[in-house]
Amino acid sequence: MQNKTAQPFVSVIGGLNIDLQGSTENPLVFNDSNPGEITMSAGGVGRNIAENIAKLNIHSKILSYVGNDALGDFVVNKSKESGVDTSLIKKDSHLPTSQYLSVLDDNNDMLVSISDMRIIDEMTIQDIHNWDQAIAQSSAIVVDTNIPIPVIEHLTDEYSYIPLFLDPVSFAKTSKIIKLIGRFHTVKPNRLETELISGVKITDKDSMLEAAQKIFDMGCKQIFITLGEEGVFYYDGKDFGLHLHEDANMISANGAGDAFTAGVVYGFLNLNSIKETAEFASAAAVIALRSANTISDDLSEERVQLLLKEEGS
Repeated sequence: MQNKTAQPFVSVIGGLNIDLQGSTENPLVFNDSNPGEITMSAGGVGRNIAENIAKLNIHSKILSYVGNDALGDFVVNKSKESGVDTSLIKKDSHLPTSQYLSVLDDNNDMLVSISDMRIIDEMTIQDIHNWDQAIAQSSAIVVDTNIPIPVIEHLTDEYSYIPLFLDPVSFAKTSKIIKLIGRFHTVKPNRLETELISGVKITDKDSMLEAAQKIFDMGCKQIFITLGEEGVFYYDGKDFGLHLHEDANMISANGAGDAFTAGVVYGFLNLNSIKETAEFASAAAVIALRSANTISDDLSEERVQLLLKEEGS
């Protein structure tokens, strides 16, 4: 557990974008126009984590890029309205704000998506120097792998004295930073990402523990292996276990991972054990699962605690 300060805050360095989602109640017809609904919302792994952290009553700052365009204004304003400190977001005049376009089928499963995140590749080590005053005072730093690898490496070099949390984002992006994994205090890979990092094929609880131990031996202090409907496996060198929150009653899986990461950060700052953290983060993820929106309007510190009481009763 991190020593508490008067007003702890978390710096989140990662992706920020506009989410465009198309859906239809009828089976999709290819090579034709399909009647349906198109929604636009503020998104991005880093930004979503920052908003979820803010909803859990912890001050958060998002350090990222937007374009000098209307979509950039939209995502900054939405983030600000949700309680996230957006004062360090940098505007780029050459590239548009990142956009993530997804198309859902009639079962609400993603059929295809296109991600235009060219702007985040513009982030440089100089940006980190410019943001140093804020980063250096953080109680924790969350990094997602959307940002350039040299920037991630620099962050782990310069801020090793602050607990660093990694959201791997995807299998492909995880493969690029395996050598840096051990520099992070806490990592949250899924099963496939865990196998990639550890080199251990996960077939049962014993092999899962072996994989977590190998990641711990790399230097990580907390490992949370997310398993979808099977829950989460946690390990910190002493305590380990598998936690599953029953009766998730899922509406949409979008955003559950971001809520879980926020819950892990909350647990580190406020709770006393990795088990408690796994339970809290899982409850936060369940609230996200029960929402059609990527970030649930119902997520709050109080709502998570209520859900935990209901689970324990």
